[in-house]
Amino acid sequence: MMILSKYAKMIEWAIDIHPHCHIFESLSPNQLSSKKWMIEELKNIVDNKEIQKIEIVGSWYGYPLIQYLRENLFIEKIECWDIDKEARMISNMYNEIFESKDFVSVYDKNYWEHSRDGSESTLLINTSSEHMKESFYMMNQLHRKNKFYVKDPLVVIQSNDMRHIDEHINCVDSEDELISKHKIRKVFYASSRNIIEWHDERIEESKYKRFMVIGKL
Repeated sequence: MMILSKYAKMIEWAIDIHPHCHIFESLSPNQLSSKKWMIEELKNIVDNKEIQKIEIVGSWYGYPLIQYLRENLFIEKIECWDIDKEARMISNMYNEIFESKDFVSVYDKNYWEHSRDGSESTLLINTSSEHMKESFYMMNQLHRKNKFYVKDPLVVIQSNDMRHIDEHINCVDSEDELISKHKIRKVFYASSRNIIEWHDERIEESKYKRFMVIGKL
């Protein structure tokens, strides 16, 4: 009940300050199921006593994924990267309401273009790779002399085949294509799920596939 009340408070704030935001969409059954799918498979691969330093690229509002991660993994810190200003504002308020500011940071830089020393993250997450041409592999290639990811992190990538959406510039048609595009050298998990989205205003449905790969670069 306490978790639900926090989400209720968050929704009330978001639609008051940002009436055109997508907070209801971010909590849709399909969004929730895709995040839970990730957690279910991660739990089969990751030792829940192992300390995790996590980077989420295209983090959007952060939640509910951060909630699921903190309930199932031993987390030291989470870095959220998103270039959308409104998304970052909502993400920061989530961290206020869910009291996660002490281990979650929200960054406004383009993850693929920022410069810094090598990342010590142990888990890299991108659940919206259909929006991005870049990849974690590319970051390592840009730092060939000294690998960008110094801890050989576990990588989780999700994508879909919804090419009818303009913002989806890097869709795939199979988990094998997702592996190939992101040059995952060691695969621990790869699969897909059929998704149905209902559009009440038109009384119709759209069907697509969501793909997920967990592995090492």
